[in-house]
Amino acid sequence: MTLRPGDRLLLEDGTIAEVLENMEDGMWIQVRYLEVPRNPAEVGAIELCHAQDIAKLLNVT
Repeated sequence: MTLRPGDRLLLEDGTIAEVLENMEDGMWIQVRYLEVPRNPAEVGAIELCHAQDIAKLLNVT
């Protein structure tokens, strides 16, 4: 619930993503992919991310 736009996340699959919007439901966050080791073509994609997919908060803005 405390994630804010600009925060960077490490996801379980190794993706690094930037928070665009926190839906404030405790479950979903809209993110932009910054680094996607499994598929570099997805860099820049905007997706919904489930809280269970977050491995670590990298920084807080």
